[in-house]
Amino acid sequence: MKRAFLSAGLGVVASVFPSCVQYYQLPKNYSGPTATIVNTGKAHDAFKSSVYQVAKIDGKVVLTSPMQTPYGGGPVVMMGDSAVTVPAGSPLEVELSGGDRFAADGPALLYSLGGNVSKHATAKFHFTPKANATYVVRGQLGKKESTVWMEDKATAKRFP
Repeated sequence: MKRAFLSAGLGVVASVFPSCVQYYQLPKNYSGPTATIVNTGKAHDAFKSSVYQVAKIDGKVVLTSPMQTPYGGGPVVMMGDSAVTVPAGSPLEVELSGGDRFAADGPALLYSLGGNVSKHATAKFHFTPKANATYVVRGQLGKKESTVWMEDKATAKRFP
């Protein structure tokens, strides 16, 4: 009896409080034109990298990153290719993120204990991707100012 009551109660809670985080993916049945947004990054040494990526599309979290170190994979940075496919021809709200990334907490802690400050930048804007276009997320991290942007690979036009 207690188990049935608990299961029913959890079902009610799950339906009243659905997951707050929504993840972006191209709709499964979408067959229209698309564009690609490529994330970028650079390993500075074995432990630290700079990563520039799409964080959200239309308010939904994007789960791609050029930082490819697996969970529990140790403190060494591994970089890889990363991109997001988006529908072309319709306006999108895009949020970009750029910053210092560490493969594990230990190197990040040592970095901050050494008097260093991790750098970070964000940008949020609306744009309409062109069919078959490729856009690249880029950035620059500095001591006084950091910035992140996206550019059309063919024309080098910057967004925002």
